[in-house]
Amino acid sequence: MGEPEKIEIELTSRDMVDFNFAYAKSSGSLRTVSLLGIVFLIYFIVQLSRGQPFGSYAFSLFFILISVLLPIMLYRGAVQSSRNKFYTEKKIYEFTPEGFRMESESSNAKVQWSDVQRVIINKHGIFLIIFSNAGHLFPQRFLEGKDGIRKMVLQYTSPQSRKKSKSKFLLKLGLYLLIFLVTVGIVQFYISRNLG
Repeated sequence: MGEPEKIEIELTSRDMVDFNFAYAKSSGSLRTVSLLGIVFLIYFIVQLSRGQPFGSYAFSLFFILISVLLPIMLYRGAVQSSRNKFYTEKKIYEFTPEGFRMESESSNAKVQWSDVQRVIINKHGIFLIIFSNAGHLFPQRFLEGKDGIRKMVLQYTSPQSRKKSKSKFLLKLGLYLLIFLVTVGIVQFYISRNLG
């Protein structure tokens, strides 16, 4: 276990997309959007059965924005990030019991295990988040036969970093519903003034 393990990585846009969705899923954002999408779909079906599928244009617009645009934005953000040379250049990592070191054409970094704030391990790979806007991605295809890396991540990172973050699901849901209600109220106010 004390032997350093090396790995060479070149990220693709698919790796970035997988990371964006894994991060959104682990933070509860996708669950919130999915629940809102289901609620909006049920509301739409009820309105459709009443013969008024677009009775509230604000509702329809909000449904489209929440349910469709967020996944598109996650995907596009990942594709845009993958065009950045830093993400796509070849990186060589060396893992030790103290931490890991990354070398690439444009930068070098040394990270202690105690600096890792969050760890996401899923079928796509290992994601080590260092700061709120910085991390290291290790896609599964590069981890084949490198069991020592996974063992080091599990052994040397803090248990708190591997826990799923406490979901702020109800807070986010309440905030989205408040925004929705205010938006519907404003739109209906202006519609009633123009019609009346």
